[in-house]
Amino acid sequence: MKKLILTTATVLAGLAIAGCADNTVASTTAGKISQDELYEAMKTTAGSSTLQQLIIKDVLTEKYGKTVTDKKVNAEYKKQEESYGGADVFKNVLASSGFTDSSYKDTIRLNLLIEAAVKDHTKFTDEEIQTAYDAYTPPMTVAHILVTDEDKAKDLITQLNDGADFATLAKENSTDTGTAENGGELTFSTGEMVPEFEEAAAKLDEGKITTEPVKSEYGYHIIKMVKKPEKGSLKEERKTIEDQLLQEKLADSAGIQEILSTIMQDANVVINDEDLSTAMDGYLKSSDTSSSTTESKASDSKASDSKATDSSTADSESSEK
Repeated sequence: MKKLILTTATVLAGLAIAGCADNTVASTTAGKISQDELYEAMKTTAGSSTLQQLIIKDVLTEKYGKTVTDKKVNAEYKKQEESYGGADVFKNVLASSGFTDSSYKDTIRLNLLIEAAVKDHTKFTDEEIQTAYDAYTPPMTVAHILVTDEDKAKDLITQLNDGADFATLAKENSTDTGTAENGGELTFSTGEMVPEFEEAAAKLDEGKITTEPVKSEYGYHIIKMVKKPEKGSLKEERKTIEDQLLQEKLADSAGIQEILSTIMQDANVVINDEDLSTAMDGYLKSSDTSSSTTESKASDSKASDSKATDSSTADSESSEK
């Protein structure tokens, strides 16, 4: 899931409750709670962040809703569901985080809308792409066994050299539970693993295994190179490079806020509820305020210069006397 700079608060249910004719949301022997009471109470907790999220979602949907389709949202949901091991496990994960299927899909949609906005407002220069290409290494697939004891790692290497099956040893010995059941296999790109692991893996040819345990903060690794693709030409890798650069932009919360600010300032945002009037202040910085501040600083500077001149003149006169 892509990063967001927004609080993923649950959408204010009170804004869309189809209540009874008397405006009652709930009642007990102690009395009734109205929609207005619920709204006022929720305003003081998640009101600003939720209104902010709703406004941004509406504005971005107007601009990019045709590209962020239900099909794309569902595909991303399915992808994440599979990464957690299936529907049942994923539903439990969502529930423990306070999400329903619907509310989590809303979060995915907002992520994709923000991604579309960033992509629309980002242009990479040929120099940026060339620099990224020079540093780029295609994703490689390795298998690894992670243990906490160096002697055990050395013993496993001996067993492998004697013909033991790598996948079997990974399942039986690796403390990396995320990969052990898959024979220790994982695919990674540059920067995703600890440096010691990446450096050792990069030196291996396909089918080869590290001859000594590789120490990292997690323990001792035994690494086998499974697939090590050759880097293609810049033309062949350009889209991959641009996608990589885009992901870096999406990890920059300040950059995302700057882009969203540009979009929001053109959206004629009006908030009628005085208590929530500052909800979009972070995205609606007025150029007039900035200009006023600059003028004020300039005025203060002139006043300071004037005082300095007067003081200098007075000192001069005093000296002459």
